[in-house]
Amino acid sequence: MPKGKLSPEGEAIAAYGAATVAAFQVLINCLEESDAILPGQFPEALRVYMEMVKSRRGDVSDMTLAVLHDIRMATLD
Repeated sequence: MPKGKLSPEGEAIAAYGAATVAAFQVLINCLEESDAILPGQFPEALRVYMEMVKSRRGDVSDMTLAVLHDIRMATLD
């Protein structure tokens, strides 16, 4: 699917999101390598958290859930 050209604000938001996901990937890799967490533990804990907050409407915005989803998908490896 071709992507349309982003506005300058959209580009900034996309760059911020990509940097956030990358930072979480680095953090999780460091935690796994130091045996602070088990491989796959973080994405699973994030899934449980997201399911919990989805059941309580109004606690977390749709945008926040979308960012958490992106982080979870990027850290499933």
